[in-house]
Amino acid sequence: MADDDIPASDDLDKEIEAALGEQSVLDIARDELLGPTRSSDAARRAADGGPIERGYREGRVAGVTKNDVFVEFGPREQGVVPFEQFATEPKPGDDVRVYVEHFDNKEGIYVCSLRRGRQSADWATLDEGAVVAGTVKAANKGGLELQCGHITAFLPASHVSLERVDDLESLIGQHFEVEVIESDPERRKLVVSRRGILGRQRDQARAQAAAELGPGSVVSGKVTRVEPFGCFVDLGGVEGLVHVSEMSYVRVENPADHIEVGAEVKVQVLEIKEEGKRISLSIKALQQDPFDAFAIAHPTGSQVEGTVTRLASYGAFVQIAEGLEGLAHVSQLAPGGARSAREVVHIGQTLKWRVAQIEHERRRIGLSLLTDRGDRLTDDVADDDTIREVLEQSQEAEPTLGDLLKRALEQQE
Repeated sequence: MADDDIPASDDLDKEIEAALGEQSVLDIARDELLGPTRSSDAARRAADGGPIERGYREGRVAGVTKNDVFVEFGPREQGVVPFEQFATEPKPGDDVRVYVEHFDNKEGIYVCSLRRGRQSADWATLDEGAVVAGTVKAANKGGLELQCGHITAFLPASHVSLERVDDLESLIGQHFEVEVIESDPERRKLVVSRRGILGRQRDQARAQAAAELGPGSVVSGKVTRVEPFGCFVDLGGVEGLVHVSEMSYVRVENPADHIEVGAEVKVQVLEIKEEGKRISLSIKALQQDPFDAFAIAHPTGSQVEGTVTRLASYGAFVQIAEGLEGLAHVSQLAPGGARSAREVVHIGQTLKWRVAQIEHERRRIGLSLLTDRGDRLTDDVADDDTIREVLEQSQEAEPTLGDLLKRALEQQE
């Protein structure tokens, strides 16, 4: 097409207006999704200049476009909400709660938002649910005093945060949004809350995290709390729990001795439940498994040094690598067995052990203080491989005990 054939901008606007007639682009999108509609009595009153009832209303998603979400309140009553206000894309049929801001006379539709926008600090607009900005001026045992424009508001301590805040004075001078929960212009009383706003922000962050993260994802975060059952990690507006069993391959008795608040950690997401309200994390999953490393380096029949860590009626637990224990049953502690592990070994004792068994499926390692013939495992007894080698080489005559001991001594030298 030649440049002369391209209509000028003004001409193009006129062509669009002529094609649309009295209908707007919003009308076209709405008609495609909802079909042609007629205004309700309330909408007609608004169109005629009468008042409409502002506030929260329950509706159902009727259609979604790139920029708008259309909500149906009832027969011939529709609203529109900006798509960008939704943390995740809504689906037609979803139930939603929106705030009716005003009625657009030209488009014949209610203009809504997911929550009421920030209002000016004026008694005429400070009804329940209004959001205003305020600066903390003072603190007392009961809560905080906020300056919202020319009006002083009270923020109860229980509504300051989602978690308990012990040092309220540390918030003096901070500036944040609050939501009106009680307004009495005659008594000049204004009570506000921050919990609702923080709760919605947390829910949006959780929903977003659930959408972006998945089992197996590796992320970095900061430890926010340490409890006897594990630690909580902030992943950027949403918290996940590292259970004590997922903190390390090393046995963790008290998480507070293993990790501290403020520590930066790398974690793997194990599971996400309830749309991000419950996120299970693991630090251990990103560490090398000591069991696999040990099994490769110490096959069955090899020897390893280990220190006795615990005693039980059925045997002794022995630490053979960092984060890894093996079990020596009482039958493997002395020739003929022992009645109790305490008769043979004691906690803290370091000995040489034979790897008697490796169970990969059950992740268990069996240890023994005996050779595979049942003799005591000591330095002056020939090992099993040496004895087998002597037996194989002596084809004409049975080897004597002296032959075996001589060979063992030569190997030690």
